[in-house]
Amino acid sequence: MSSEEKPNTHTHKGDMIMANPYELRYDIYQQAQNRLMEKFHNDHDMWHQFEDWKRDREADGDNITAVSPVAKRPTFPTHEEVLVEAEKIYKFVQQKC
Repeated sequence: MSSEEKPNTHTHKGDMIMANPYELRYDIYQQAQNRLMEKFHNDHDMWHQFEDWKRDREADGDNITAVSPVAKRPTFPTHEEVLVEAEKIYKFVQQKC
């Protein structure tokens, strides 16, 4: 097997391809991380745009009483926050309908 070929880690069951448990956990972790990163970027953009607008208005002498929809500057998601989000996704996937 060349260094560029990956071993087949999926199991075929009928027409479905089943990933191994490690791949499933990693996929859930990535989904959680992506979810939190998207929220971080959206909140940061909203916060930044408001702060820029507010700064420009105040520089023109306006008294701004409006508040940002994002109260404080968002922080980058931590590993622990990603794990908490992944656990939420995992619990949802494990629910029986």
